[in-house]
Amino acid sequence: MRNAKTKTTEREARAPSTSPGLSTTIDLSTTSVRDLVAILTQIEDTLRSTPFLIPRDGLMVVNPDIAPLLSRQRSIVAQLRARRISWRSGAVDAPRAASASWPRPPWS
Repeated sequence: MRNAKTKTTEREARAPSTSPGLSTTIDLSTTSVRDLVAILTQIEDTLRSTPFLIPRDGLMVVNPDIAPLLSRQRSIVAQLRARRISWRSGAVDAPRAASASWPRPPWS
């Protein structure tokens, strides 16, 4: 029983803002989609392991580490949505060329 409590306290003692993937200095507009998804995964893992309410001066208050994580999560999700919209709206300059690896179907 004591080990479980020790693990929880160690987890709570870790500062979520020290993770390298959670840095707010990364320019999201130049980051690849794969990297955005990886950063989002790290943020969600940190949010799961960070307690939402913490005791302070005898009261339970919202953990101050939560707000920056949620803000970063919102900005990454907004960037992913913007890219999805730009991909679906036909932002491609030229139409796709026919593939040379497949023969044309007989109905075309």
